[in-house]
Amino acid sequence: MKDFGLTYRPTKNPAPAVAQDRRYGITDMDSAARYGYRMPPQQSVPEARLTEDQIKVLYGKTSPTEDSTKSAGLQYQGKEIPDHGCLGSAILSFRKPYEDKAGAEVASRISTESFENSQKTPQVRAVFDKWSSCMKKEGYDYASPMAALATPSFRQGKLSAKEKKTAVADVSCKERTGLLDVWFDAESSIQKEMIKADAQALNKLGELHWKKLSAARKILADA
Repeated sequence: MKDFGLTYRPTKNPAPAVAQDRRYGITDMDSAARYGYRMPPQQSVPEARLTEDQIKVLYGKTSPTEDSTKSAGLQYQGKEIPDHGCLGSAILSFRKPYEDKAGAEVASRISTESFENSQKTPQVRAVFDKWSSCMKKEGYDYASPMAALATPSFRQGKLSAKEKKTAVADVSCKERTGLLDVWFDAESSIQKEMIKADAQALNKLGELHWKKLSAARKILADA
């Protein structure tokens, strides 16, 4: 932005909310009682007060005020603006040295296949049956936690008392049957075997992640 003769100071974002891992469905009783199957509301980020010139240079063709289909490059005071603007250009130039498409694909495949395969193991199928029986005693008929999570009325529309009660029963039955520990152990076992088979690719990806994190910390420290 300085190169274009413009000032820019990003807004101070609030501390991020604690992430909820929903790999095995909802697991937090307080959240279930308050929000059902919905994600807790996120704290809003204050909007930066920017001039039209700042917006144009910061976002380039990704700016809502620009036509991204135009082939001609954008300019500001005779100087060409990167297609993705200063912000997009900074992100892309920072990310590029640490990209490892092959490693990322391996990690993604392991994540997807281990999750799918874990649900086919005898121990997970057995604990799903226990969870389902527990839910039936509470008045709900679901074959698995994923089926409850996928209920259309629990994903859209107004949050209902029924959804909250179902979510509370869901978490309670998970706790009573030990479902989370059983499922986690089964998937971890599968993942460990898959990781062994692709250790070289994953080690490279891990090293790049640490280098990227170190570079990000340096940027923040210098700032």
